[in-house]
Amino acid sequence: MLNNRRLLKCAEMISGKGTVCDVGTDHAFLPVYLVENGLCPDAVAGDIADGPLEAASATVNRAGLSDRISVVKSDGLKNISPDGITDVIIAGMGAETISMIIEAAPWLHNGINLVLQPMTKIPFMRTWLYANGYEIIREEAVTDEDYIYTVMNVRFSGYRININDVFAELGLFDFSDAEAVKYARKQTERLTRISDGQKRSGKGADTSAVDEKIRLITEISEGRHKVTVGEIYDEINRIAPFCTQDSWDNSGLLVGDRENEVTGIITALDITHEVIGEAAARKANLIISHHPVIFSPLKNLSMSCPAVRLAANGISAICVHTPLDKAVNGINDMIADMLERWFEVSDFREPLIPEREGSADGDGRIVEITEEGLSAPAMAERLGKMFGGSPVKFAPGMKKIRRVAICSGSGGSLLSVVKKAGCDAYITGDIKHDVWLDAAAAGISLFDCGHFHTEKISAEYLAKLIRTSAYGIKTEAAETCRDVVNYIQSAPGN
Repeated sequence: MLNNRRLLKCAEMISGKGTVCDVGTDHAFLPVYLVENGLCPDAVAGDIADGPLEAASATVNRAGLSDRISVVKSDGLKNISPDGITDVIIAGMGAETISMIIEAAPWLHNGINLVLQPMTKIPFMRTWLYANGYEIIREEAVTDEDYIYTVMNVRFSGYRININDVFAELGLFDFSDAEAVKYARKQTERLTRISDGQKRSGKGADTSAVDEKIRLITEISEGRHKVTVGEIYDEINRIAPFCTQDSWDNSGLLVGDRENEVTGIITALDITHEVIGEAAARKANLIISHHPVIFSPLKNLSMSCPAVRLAANGISAICVHTPLDKAVNGINDMIADMLERWFEVSDFREPLIPEREGSADGDGRIVEITEEGLSAPAMAERLGKMFGGSPVKFAPGMKKIRRVAICSGSGGSLLSVVKKAGCDAYITGDIKHDVWLDAAAAGISLFDCGHFHTEKISAEYLAKLIRTSAYGIKTEAAETCRDVVNYIQSAPGN
């Protein structure tokens, strides 16, 4: 019988859908418990050292489960076959070791349910996960032998997010749980020791950042923190500065006031009447969108105008348009990340138009395809699948597809920059007729994947970002965020 509360908490987070792999297994106690209790059909117990492997084999044999639990010598996941594995547990290791194991196994991107229990450097673990496209789905604290641990249920989302310092320290806990509150208290005690030590040093250390972190963690864990529109604005501004917006853009807080308390959040590509209705039904009083709800000057106020309806219903709106296009890990980087999963791509990546010299942010992106013999029709077919089955218009060029430019939304006006950058192909949307002709004359393969389809990823990204800062606030991507355009392919008439 497994009596380790830390490992029992790990057991609670497996999916039960297939084979569980326990990395760095402790005498195979956890795999045996899972199989004996019908929590998974079979398991793999892996370790790099012979001693633990011998102990694991002995445990499995005593349980009479040698036909259902494989004991494998492996450095992390390197010798583990991914066939049939649905869950991977990595418990009892330092965060840096866990991150290296995950990084060396890209097959974990394929919907694998991860259960992680890091022993050290927990803030690093959370920061690394989100920066590398993973998301914490559930996190719980558990006390075992007078020490409090965190157990994380993690999956690959593909969205790379630079989380804030408070979330790195505090995690994704439900603070109605006493163990979670206890965990938070331990973090404030540790941070307080750091702050006090700096103050006692007599060197005039500035502890304001640490003290503010302590205040926020205390308020959040005790249920006293009220999230405001201004705080959400500042969180978005941290990763996609509003000051970088183009002169013609209108990003920012467009409806409502910074001091308004937030009770629920909806994210969307566009703020339509359908999205407003969904927000009202879900009791969300803040909508965060990519496209501005006010773009041209309003010359009259009518309820047919979404911005007016927002104000009438007490719903605030933050819109982050060109800043999110340009930002590191913003929309164009998201598309580049998607290309890495659908095509063979090198490590090279740079902005099409850098925000400033040598910067990683800016308009568009350039990547390099390393596949030999990739044709424009084959690329168009794969792009359609990559963007969720969207229709793709394309014109094959005369060049071998190697250097590829990306610009989400409507990027036809940047074709001259694409040519100057020596690109062989260009992925964007909303292509006008003259741009098609210009690309054909230049021998560039041009792909129109649609404005909506190249930018709809913004809604899910914004929802995932805000979930790491708006504690206690339900945040969802709008279900009514959809393409209003219908498409039909007809055969030529007689």
